[in-house]
Amino acid sequence: MRVGKMVVWVMVLVLIVIGFTTPAGAVNEGKGPKVNVNKILKGMTLEEKVGQMMMVGFEGSEPTEDIRRLLTEAQAGNVILFSYSDNVVTPEQTARLTNGLQKIASTTRLGLPLIISTDQEGGVVARMTTGATELPGNMALGAGRKSADAQRAAQLTAKELKAVGINMNLAPVLDVNVNPDNPVIGVRSYGENPKLVADLGAKAVKGYQKSRVIATAKHFPGHGDTDVDSHLGLPVIDKSKEEMQEVELLPFQRVIDEGIDAIMTAHIHVPALDDTPELPATLSKPILTGLLREEMGYEGLIITDSMTMAGVADYFGGVPQAAVKAVDAGTDIILLTPSLTADEQIEVADTVVEAVRSGELSEKRIDRSVRRILKLKKKYGLFTDRQVDVDQVKERVGTPEHQQIAQKLADCSITLVKNKNNLLPLQLEKEQKLGIISPYSIQDHVQKYHANTSEMHIQPANPSDEQIQEAVEMAKQQDVLLVGTQSASQYSGQVKLVRALEKLGKPIVVVAFRNPYDIQDFPQVDAYLNAYGFRSVSLKSAVDTLFGGNPPQGKLPVTIPGQYEYGHGLTY
Repeated sequence: MRVGKMVVWVMVLVLIVIGFTTPAGAVNEGKGPKVNVNKILKGMTLEEKVGQMMMVGFEGSEPTEDIRRLLTEAQAGNVILFSYSDNVVTPEQTARLTNGLQKIASTTRLGLPLIISTDQEGGVVARMTTGATELPGNMALGAGRKSADAQRAAQLTAKELKAVGINMNLAPVLDVNVNPDNPVIGVRSYGENPKLVADLGAKAVKGYQKSRVIATAKHFPGHGDTDVDSHLGLPVIDKSKEEMQEVELLPFQRVIDEGIDAIMTAHIHVPALDDTPELPATLSKPILTGLLREEMGYEGLIITDSMTMAGVADYFGGVPQAAVKAVDAGTDIILLTPSLTADEQIEVADTVVEAVRSGELSEKRIDRSVRRILKLKKKYGLFTDRQVDVDQVKERVGTPEHQQIAQKLADCSITLVKNKNNLLPLQLEKEQKLGIISPYSIQDHVQKYHANTSEMHIQPANPSDEQIQEAVEMAKQQDVLLVGTQSASQYSGQVKLVRALEKLGKPIVVVAFRNPYDIQDFPQVDAYLNAYGFRSVSLKSAVDTLFGGNPPQGKLPVTIPGQYEYGHGLTY
């Protein structure tokens, strides 16, 4: 009995010591499902609260001193990963990196887990490519017209992201691309039809969230009808509120009604929603609080697009003051990127803290955001599910099964727009020479159909006059020409190239590897098809379609002005 009493007293003393040494609101990883968000919030300092509202970026393939400072000094609660900053190189490296980041976060006073995000939209915007499954993008899925395929693509993406420790995807894009001159959205959109975008977008959200990855619908209130890139300037959408509701806002309302957990703002100016001169939606209280929260009934997380983009960073005295304005407008998470140094990102957090202390922002306003963030981390099990098994990554990422699914999705997307005199599918005699002029290499795919080929690579954007002349000289020696373009309607050099090749009088097939509108500038080409992307699966599907191995199934998800209607698509 004495031994038993002694054990009891020792346990009591241990509990007393823990009570005195553990900060109020500290998190026990083993109690994830029982996490008390209000208790955590009550025990947080103002600096810790503001830190939870920061999503920070850094350069490096492994944890660096910069990110360590951001997670410990600025107490940032969220991280974004980019491929251009070497955060995402291979799946295994990414898994080791995310494990390292979560380990650093666990050493802070409260040990709160991180939301770790990236832009894995599929198609032209994908951060994890090497070793991962390359998927066709949204407009390719829009051409396929199957909402179930959008969910299947999202589920596949979520599985691979989750396997490497990324728990938030900044996708899907819900912008309705009604402007052919849009320089930043284009094939990132499902198409120009609001209902199509809503149907596929809602299924994608379901795919992500059922697979335990946070989906982020973007870019609210809609970036599809712009002709300025918000990375470079401030686009203006001059539409009435009623017009916005019928087009841009419809897909967002759909996913809100179905339970989307995060929405990203757009750095665009919409006078009908807020007539404050040159005010981006990201910084607009009438738009984020009045429209999104109060009118549309949204209760989830609001995250800004990158605060370093010119569409917002050039206003209100730079990023720190713009961040304060965004928080006041209703934003929960401020998105920063490696284009800012660690010191500059810390300054953003410090400026928000000072705004609270000066009374410019209320701490109650901060608490509302932090409560949403903590609730979301709890909902997705981040308090307990912090580390991933690096040894299992190869079995979960880029698998043959995933590659097969991706290829089938791409096969359904290829859209045959024009086929004069039934030039396609190509049926060439062995002695006939096929000349390929393209920004992307497709010769390996072509070889299994026709060996007598020559291929010349051109610059993806504007080929020089020298390149154009070189291409013409090469083309003179060929019998049939196959030309790849990439948003040629935005690059005069590509248009000049195709027109120069047309003058040779040879049969010419154009494959658009990005935006589908290229044929506007060379309507006389013999055959034209859209691949909607340049990832490996889209290249293969396009070639298979050219030679009859994959009969075209896609329907235009946009109108090609003055030429082809929405829904147009030829077959063999």
